[in-house]
Amino acid sequence: MNRCHSAQYQEDNGLSKQYYREEVWGQLVKNRATIFPSPYGRIPNFKGACNAASKLFELEAFKLAKSIEVNPDKPLEPSRLLVLESGKQLYVPTPRLKHGLLKKLTTQEGLSKHKIASRWGIENTGSEINMTDNVHIDFFILGSVAVSKEGYRIGKGEGFADLEYAILKEMKAVDDNAVIVTTVHDLQVFDTLPKELFKKHDVPVDYILTPTQIITVENKLPRPEGIYWDLLSQEHLSSIPVLKNLKKHKENDMLPAESNNRSKPHNGNKYSKKASYLNSEEVISNRVTVPEISENVPPRKHLRESHMFNVDFSLLVRNIERHVRVSDLKKALLENGIKPFNITWKGNSGYCYLHFATNYNTNNENRNGPFAIDNVIEIIQGLKITPNCTSKLDVQVMEPITRIEITDVTSV
Repeated sequence: MNRCHSAQYQEDNGLSKQYYREEVWGQLVKNRATIFPSPYGRIPNFKGACNAASKLFELEAFKLAKSIEVNPDKPLEPSRLLVLESGKQLYVPTPRLKHGLLKKLTTQEGLSKHKIASRWGIENTGSEINMTDNVHIDFFILGSVAVSKEGYRIGKGEGFADLEYAILKEMKAVDDNAVIVTTVHDLQVFDTLPKELFKKHDVPVDYILTPTQIITVENKLPRPEGIYWDLLSQEHLSSIPVLKNLKKHKENDMLPAESNNRSKPHNGNKYSKKASYLNSEEVISNRVTVPEISENVPPRKHLRESHMFNVDFSLLVRNIERHVRVSDLKKALLENGIKPFNITWKGNSGYCYLHFATNYNTNNENRNGPFAIDNVIEIIQGLKITPNCTSKLDVQVMEPITRIEITDVTSV
């Protein structure tokens, strides 16, 4: 039975996702709609899970999908089985992301598909997939505790489904064309859920499959653009290896390209050679914040006159379309009065970093101060880099590099 809570409940200051979890678990138990184990504290295993999973065959998106990720929860075991039986590539997140990112499950001689789709099969037969592997997923099947017809989803409260999606988005292993489905009991479906409970990192759904119906979300909700590092706890960063590796790579991304000049950096700091995944990176420096350099000054002399700079803040700009060039971005920024000190360009991967800095050796009264972060973000989010661009840019504040040594300057 679908339920719509009154406005009085939705305006209750004490309302939370946990409120809805407790209500759903209680309703499932009261109506004897669960199967062992107890639903409390987990994605509930419900009666009719097989019927809900069978509705996948009625979705055109499922028929077209080639690579599908299904969460490891017990009520999704029928969905994992159907994916295997359909001959599609099945990926399952490793529990709590403790040992890698995904497991790739395939049929094996001597083992039934039922066995492979079980928790035992995930742990004992799957081959590990990590961030260095070439993976693209076009269909997701998530477990839920509660879900609304508007597409809002509430999990069991640990956030791993949201985090798994964010990691894959960060890796470019998933795009906005991916379809997201959840299978639940009818008692888990609400007409509405208070939208103020949901944040930018919450993953919404496109379809809700129950034992009795298919619910299509009419207006798709925004999806996470990647990992929001500022929302992660230190516990997550320290206990999940793939997160530690991604963060390390992101920090390395923000380093400027290494110069061929072998002179020692100031104060003995050394920047290590870029890893292979950074080889396509193009780093552009903006002359606006660098002392004027004559066109006839040879590179070696310029390097000797390099200065140290403090980075005030760095912005990660996502959703850059493939046809956009760094020159297009520089032109659009300058036309809007934005002059970053340095651009770390990863346009082929759809993103870049803008670094805003002040001269380390210049008197305060003479230097160009940084823009207000909020103003810069607002301008960039509304920026149309070229007339052909249709995607809205996403901007995120990153932790700044403390210092950058300028060894190569390209005029704007």
